[in-house]
Amino acid sequence: MNNQIHQRLARRIQNREGAMLPMIAVVVIILFVAATLAVDIARVHVTRSELRTATDAAARAGVESLGRLQDRAAATAAALRTAEANIVASEGLNLDPAQIVFGSSVQLADGSFEFRPEETPINAIRVIGERTNGSPNGPVAMIFAPLFGRLNFETVQSATATRLERDIALVLDVSGSMGRGGRFAALQNALDVFLRELNETPQNETVSLTVYSTTDRKIQTMTQDLTLIRDAFSGESPGGFTAIGLGLRTGLDSILNDAGSREFALKSIVLMTDGNHNTGVFPDVVALDVAAEGVTLHTITFSGGANQTLMARCAEIGGGIHLHASNDAQLIEAFETIANQLRVILTE
Repeated sequence: MNNQIHQRLARRIQNREGAMLPMIAVVVIILFVAATLAVDIARVHVTRSELRTATDAAARAGVESLGRLQDRAAATAAALRTAEANIVASEGLNLDPAQIVFGSSVQLADGSFEFRPEETPINAIRVIGERTNGSPNGPVAMIFAPLFGRLNFETVQSATATRLERDIALVLDVSGSMGRGGRFAALQNALDVFLRELNETPQNETVSLTVYSTTDRKIQTMTQDLTLIRDAFSGESPGGFTAIGLGLRTGLDSILNDAGSREFALKSIVLMTDGNHNTGVFPDVVALDVAAEGVTLHTITFSGGANQTLMARCAEIGGGIHLHASNDAQLIEAFETIANQLRVILTE
């Protein structure tokens, strides 16, 4: 009896082992497929990450070259060279020049930036990186997926870099009223702070300096050497009437026509006064010309005698901001605020 029971148990165990073999084979196949898919999925994610890095680096290199050299061909070459130096799926990324798009980055009401192809002023570059059938490198070959009929995959990434190069025309009041109550010394201190803030940006701003009283004088043409701006103003002293419009018109001419003015730079005028316009062309009339040239106009008023209403209107026409300073500390703060408005590097 016991022998019969043992024989029956042995047969049942053998039957179960025989039934498990197909199941084990299926599980092994499933694990193999999962492993091969995992390898290719990882390759897809790594390649996309590499492509994103390459396009981002190319866009940054291109826009840096554009700002520094003011030359589209040089910017294109820099972007192509940088892309090729970045490895995507085991080879350098080759781009077609058509994949490098120049345009303008415009700040929207919510603070974000929108890229507008071929609009001016050109301050941004978008690089479209592709590993597709139509791209120079072609699609990316899969490793194990060909066993299941999938030979390769395609991916596209784009990156936009913006370099807000600035040409800035300073237009400062040196009329007789600036000699009262230490105002002129306060303006010198505020100018020093403004120039120091510009020096701390990663870009090289180009700045000119115009002063006005009864007449207007351009005392420093567009330059990236900001010590020349400081030195030029150190020789000034207050006196005369307040021809704000004449000063503004000369500042506009400087930012448009000076030899140092740059084609692909955004252009801003910073106009400061402590009084009322009382001779020459009206500044709000000139502000219309400023706006028509696409130049941004910021205005600063200093002391209770300044015509805040007129200067605020000029800033509104010129698309800039108006700040009022009642004392020396507020004047420094106003110049510092506008300098910070001009800070420059952004990536979309």
